[in-house]
Amino acid sequence: MRVLPACHAVLALLLASACSPDRPPGPTVTEPPTAAQTPAVEPPSPVAGITTAHFRCGDLQVGAEFDNAAGHVTLSIGTGRTRLPQAVAASGARYADTAGNEFWNKGDGATLTLDGVSHACIVTEQGSPWHEARSRGAHFRGLGTEPFWSLEVEGGPAPRLLLDLEMGERRLVVAQPTPLDQGEGFAGQADDGSEVTLRITRGDCSDGMSDERYPASIDLTVGGETYAGCGAFLQE
Repeated sequence: MRVLPACHAVLALLLASACSPDRPPGPTVTEPPTAAQTPAVEPPSPVAGITTAHFRCGDLQVGAEFDNAAGHVTLSIGTGRTRLPQAVAASGARYADTAGNEFWNKGDGATLTLDGVSHACIVTEQGSPWHEARSRGAHFRGLGTEPFWSLEVEGGPAPRLLLDLEMGERRLVVAQPTPLDQGEGFAGQADDGSEVTLRITRGDCSDGMSDERYPASIDLTVGGETYAGCGAFLQE
C-alpha cells in the first residue's frame, strides 16, 4: 500500500491554501471623468420670441416686452401694465387697442399714445424701477420720501422683505416675515435685530412729491421709527 504519495498530495494542497488565503475583494477604483467626458451645463436660454427694451416717453419711463410669437407688446408704465395687440402698419411695429392707446416703434424711436395723450419716446438703458422689480418677480414695491426710501416684498412661498432706507445708507433684510393677522402686510425681524411691521392698505395714494398716484398706501415701522408711503402690487 503506497501512502506516501497521498500524503504528499495532501501536503501540497495545504501549502497552496496557506499561501493563498481568502480575502475580500478590494474596492473598485473608478477614474474620475475627464473634461471631455463631463457633460457641459448649459445656461438657461432666454424666453423664445420675447424682446425687452426701455424707453423714455416724455416724463414716463416705459418698459416694453415684445412677444413676437403672441403678437402683442406689454408696456410697464409706472406701477401698471398695458397690453396692446399688434396692428397693421406701413412701417415699423405698431400695437394698438380699441380704446385708442397705441405704441408705434420705429427704429430707435417710438410714439406712445395713452389716454388720448401722445408722447415721443427714445430708447434708454435705464429701466423703470417698477418694471425692474416686476421682472425680478417682486410681489409688492413701495416707496416714500423725506428722505427717499423704498421696499420690496419678494414673490414665492417664502418671500423676503427688502428695505432700502435713508437714501440707500441703510439696507435691511427680513428673511422670514409672517403675514399680519389682520389686514395686508408682514411682520418680522430684520438682520440687524430691528422689529419690522409693514401694513398695506389698498386705495389711492400720493407720495406728496409728484403728481403720480399709486394704488396702495403703506405704513412701515422699523424699530422705533415709522415711515409712510405708497406702493403697488406688481403681479396682479
